[in-house]
Amino acid sequence: MTVYRKTKRKSSSKPAKNKRMKPVMRFFWRFLGLLNVLTLLVLLAAAYSDYVSPYRSLIFPYLGLFFPFILLGNILLLCVWLFFKNWRMMGLNFLVLLACFPSIHTYFPLHLKTKEIPENSFKFLTYNVMRFESIKRDTPDHPNKILQYIKDADADVVCLQEYGAAINTSGFLKEKDILAAMKNYPYHYFHHLHFPYQSEILGLAIFSKFPILSTRKVPYESAYNGSFVTELAIRGKKVTLINNHLESNKLSEEERNDYYQMTQDIGTQSLDVFTKTMTKRLSPAYKIRALQAQLIADIIAKDKNPYIIVCGDFNDTPISYARHKIKGKLRDAFVDSGFGLGITYNKYRFLFRIDYILYGKNIKSYNCTVGKLRNSDHYPLWCYLELK
Repeated sequence: MTVYRKTKRKSSSKPAKNKRMKPVMRFFWRFLGLLNVLTLLVLLAAAYSDYVSPYRSLIFPYLGLFFPFILLGNILLLCVWLFFKNWRMMGLNFLVLLACFPSIHTYFPLHLKTKEIPENSFKFLTYNVMRFESIKRDTPDHPNKILQYIKDADADVVCLQEYGAAINTSGFLKEKDILAAMKNYPYHYFHHLHFPYQSEILGLAIFSKFPILSTRKVPYESAYNGSFVTELAIRGKKVTLINNHLESNKLSEEERNDYYQMTQDIGTQSLDVFTKTMTKRLSPAYKIRALQAQLIADIIAKDKNPYIIVCGDFNDTPISYARHKIKGKLRDAFVDSGFGLGITYNKYRFLFRIDYILYGKNIKSYNCTVGKLRNSDHYPLWCYLELK
């Protein structure tokens, strides 16, 4: 009898403990489920945020900016449901991820390189050269590495942003030095901006092995940014090309350094200060780029040429209103033939793809690649293009 009473006492204590634990666990799983639903809604909003103009809401540009981090959070939650075998929540997460697949593919395409490049294709390069590394001189003893890279790449068409050259300052790279280095390109055009400093020029440029038929400016005013339209004769076809450097975010060198320091030692106070600074800088830039993108989109819509290429530094991510507006029905070379994140901005741990090569349906791209030269704050972006 004694043994029986002890056993009965032990067994009767377990149900009491389980009754106390069940409400806690039930609350935890309900809270996690609610959190999951909220993150899924945020993910959907971020995935399609590029459809909303910054003039309608400034929340959506920031959702697009943080899309990869929001996506990562949802993938981690999917793994949690998989681990605990909650098939209903796992299925819901999977369906939302499937709905977001176009944006996921835009951000992270997976294409292996092909060795079969059509003979009638041509190599196209776009590159923000950061004033040729602060207009360093190009000499046999000390070659300008950016100029050297462009020469070695041997692209048929080269579009440059932040093209810069000294005017009268001795010891610095001048326009005649650039022309001498690019002597293999018989056709070129410089689009100079109203740069506020008298000692150097700044703008955009194109160097081409194909004839340039015409050029014209896209009519928006900016001291540091601009766009131009040119027509090229490429193997018997007239090609419209728009080279762009859209509005910069205007973060100062000090503010960029503050961000870099913050990523090394994240604190609540430093994060709050930098968030306010970023919002102050980014919000006006989003709106200006929206107007610029609309102008470029209008030019694309009015151009009846079936062969059109739009390239350059958009200063915005793959899930952004500016890229979405300009792209329209065009295709993205990196999305069609690139691999991975394709990060083209490489400074201060701002790791984004903000440089693009877009083209019409009568053009096909091959092996879109981000170069690895770090002398500019951008990486070069190139691919092979075939005119169908």
